[in-house]
Amino acid sequence: MNISEFPLVLLIAGAIMVGLYLSNLMYDYKVPQYISRKIGHGVGGMGLLLLVYFFQEPWWPLVLTGGFTLLLGGARLIRPNTFRGVGGTGRSHALAEVWFPLASTISILVGWVWLNNPKLAIVPCLYMAWGDMVTGLIRSKVYGREVKGNWGSLGMLITCLLVGALFTPYWVAVVGAVVATLAEKYSGLSRTWVDDNWTIIVSSLLMMSLLLEVVKNG
Repeated sequence: MNISEFPLVLLIAGAIMVGLYLSNLMYDYKVPQYISRKIGHGVGGMGLLLLVYFFQEPWWPLVLTGGFTLLLGGARLIRPNTFRGVGGTGRSHALAEVWFPLASTISILVGWVWLNNPKLAIVPCLYMAWGDMVTGLIRSKVYGREVKGNWGSLGMLITCLLVGALFTPYWVAVVGAVVATLAEKYSGLSRTWVDDNWTIIVSSLLMMSLLLEVVKNG
């Protein structure tokens, strides 16, 4: 772990905290929570993307995702109003804000630590961060409520296909994008432990990892 990279850790963490604050602010101004939390998604995705380009090793990225898992999980238990814009009292029926960084931590462990492929670790997380953000915004515009609609799924698929351009080979990312979109579509509305904030990441990570293994041994 390179201590000289610590300022970059603070920079990314600070940017994400600003995103969480803006989510709270929007929620307090009566913006529906299924919209306000998309700010957290967008900024969190940017933070995740920067991990690939700022850090040579996975240890600081794990500190960041693991730290936010503990922060958001602890806030949910002790002061659930703290991050109401992305969860907590704003969405008491779901643990979405905890699942996202937890699944991202798992993705980094598998993709970066185990398989030594930083983009494999991050691209599934971006499917969740930006793909789910776009689908939520489209659905709010088209349907005016939190619902799993086909127009939102199309928007997510297009977004994930664009994100997948970061990955090589691209066809593996395309399959991962389709899997991520299906996971979001059929995971329900996050009212049980089955939550698209982890199913998107885990399912696309698993599929892409398996396909890379096939390519490697083919």
